[in-house]
Amino acid sequence: MNISSLDLSETSIQFLHNQGFKTLYPPQADCIKTGLLENNNLIVSTPTASGKTLVAIISALQHIENEGKIIYLSPLRALASEKYNDFKKLESLSKPNGSSIKVSISTGDFESNSEYLKNSDIIILTNEKFDSLQRHGIKWLSQVSLIVIDEIHLIGDSYRGPTLEMIIAKMLISEHSPQILGLSATINNIDEISDWIDAKSVISTWRPVALSEGVFCFGQIDFKDGNPPMNIDNSGEGTAIDIAIDMVKQNGQSIIFTETRKRASSLAKKIEKMMPLLLTQEQSDELSHLSTLLKKSDTSNDMNELLVKLLKHGVAFHHAGVSNQQRQVIETGFRERKIKIICATPTLAAGVNLPARRVVLSSYLRYDMKYGGMSPISVLDYKQMCGRAGRPQYDDKGETILIANNESEQDSLFDHYINGDVEDIESALGNEDSLRTHLLATISSSPFGISKPNILKLFNNTLYTLQNGNDELEFKVEDSLEFLLDENFIEKRNNKFLSTRFGKQTSLLYINPLTARDFRDAIKSSQKDINYSMGILQVIASSTDFGRLFSFRKSDESPYYSFIHKYQSQFFDIGRSDSEHRSTFRILAALNAWINEKKENDILNLVDIDPGDLYFATENTKWLLNAFYKLTVLFQIRHLLDPILLLQLRIEKGIKSELKEIISLDRVGRVLGRALFDSGFKTRESLYLASIDDISKTPHSLITPSFAKKIKEQLKDFESDDPNIR
Repeated sequence: MNISSLDLSETSIQFLHNQGFKTLYPPQADCIKTGLLENNNLIVSTPTASGKTLVAIISALQHIENEGKIIYLSPLRALASEKYNDFKKLESLSKPNGSSIKVSISTGDFESNSEYLKNSDIIILTNEKFDSLQRHGIKWLSQVSLIVIDEIHLIGDSYRGPTLEMIIAKMLISEHSPQILGLSATINNIDEISDWIDAKSVISTWRPVALSEGVFCFGQIDFKDGNPPMNIDNSGEGTAIDIAIDMVKQNGQSIIFTETRKRASSLAKKIEKMMPLLLTQEQSDELSHLSTLLKKSDTSNDMNELLVKLLKHGVAFHHAGVSNQQRQVIETGFRERKIKIICATPTLAAGVNLPARRVVLSSYLRYDMKYGGMSPISVLDYKQMCGRAGRPQYDDKGETILIANNESEQDSLFDHYINGDVEDIESALGNEDSLRTHLLATISSSPFGISKPNILKLFNNTLYTLQNGNDELEFKVEDSLEFLLDENFIEKRNNKFLSTRFGKQTSLLYINPLTARDFRDAIKSSQKDINYSMGILQVIASSTDFGRLFSFRKSDESPYYSFIHKYQSQFFDIGRSDSEHRSTFRILAALNAWINEKKENDILNLVDIDPGDLYFATENTKWLLNAFYKLTVLFQIRHLLDPILLLQLRIEKGIKSELKEIISLDRVGRVLGRALFDSGFKTRESLYLASIDDISKTPHSLITPSFAKKIKEQLKDFESDDPNIR
């Protein structure tokens, strides 16, 4: 089907032509034939790289022409950024009224109503951000005519699924019903999902790049599609490495998916030693430049130094502990075909679009926190990894290789993963935490209260009810209502449920009721004249919302007891067991070191975490500290307010309390602030009174006369409390 035949304006057609689109892929044509441009709800299940983004763009163009507003939902911030860049190109077009199309993105700040978004035509949001806008009762949401839901199969995800499911359920019963376009690479029970959303389904196995799936066993790869077996040389360094190196010899790229972060870095280090003989001088020069970029882009730490070394030889690792700056350099280098092999944990498969000619699964086992041990990955996860195999415009086929230890295991891998069906998507809304969270959000979003029948009307429109029946749902709702009543999140008046101030604030802060309950109990139990800094951090780290924690190791035993002994007086008693305290120890130790100005690399080595983990810990702590503060204000516990504000500053800047004043100056961070303080400039007043020459004598290379001048300029309107200073 030609782009020119689409029911779009000439301007839109020309735009698509300018972007290089002349004809549609078969799955894209199927979407048009199924009613994409006729306002039909669609669920599209087609392989990665089959052109689902273009389907969304075509639909968005039509809605823009009809003066509509579009929301694109993404499960991850990284994916949201990718889609923002895709849709940003539409800003070169004009709307029917002559004004330019405006594209915006918002992926965080759940407490904000983000009023500025109302003036945008295409808005890229995470699922959670959209949910928070619904909770705020944003009026302009009624203007939305199209909602695109990327990775809609994640409805079945225990963490993200319930939020997405409730978003859809609310849309299904709203007076205003936008067109829904759900996108996924893998949905087995698509008919069930389509029935729920009242959508038509588009299913295709077509790929722009053919996929060969195979299993390695005893020196060779056997393929599903009947291609001749492929022999792999044995280097003695490991099968996954040999298979990846084999592709480099063919001038292709490989991704190795492995079980853990340590395994990813270990494989990368082994590969790096083998790469110099496989690279041309031109490739080595390009990689040297890439490694220099990485060295300049990130703070100095052991991981960065290792990645710099690996990049020089075309190798990298990629996992949740990698920093944002490191990730950007690695992903760009791989897209530009400079990096030849990435060793990654499965987070890459669910993240950004980063294809390679060959994908190798070093193991089909992964650590499962739910079971506390290794377990086989799902067929869905395997298919997601397959989606990374094959790069359009560069490869005529992609390959996905599993590794077996014997013929029996080889047969099992063929049967289960390669020839097996993807698991059905099952609702995760029945989870107690999820249900009470979204139940509270529903009640809080009803300013005049909501009756139980109307609550059930909403929840009866969920996938959970479709799959499990009304009776089970009603029982779970009743149980959650009891919890929310008992903990004073809601109250009942005239057969209607209304949120209390506490419940409303909890919902708008976008925190779990269990987190809010623990925060409230800690706040109300606090006493004057006690330093609760570490206790507040402990409550935050042990909260339901904090997320990533690290196992307690035998080597942590002694420092743990020293830590407990030192800060015992600051801890709140919120009913945590010793094992729960232990699970938070490494995060708390990292945060404590951070606010006591330890160097980043020293912190990482102290508790054995990665740069991305430290960033995650500080960002999550900032978010939850804000919630803790807002609840403290709500309950009017005034003696905690200033200490919390100081702790917020210390977490944000990574400083001791004594730097709080001079750190407020622009371009003065924890390092320069410490250098100035130790040179005697302990206050803004002392800097105000000092000369440029005096300040520039501070023993730090960045504190130059020009820097000192900028500090002085910031203080030109300084007013001292001392009447003798003018």
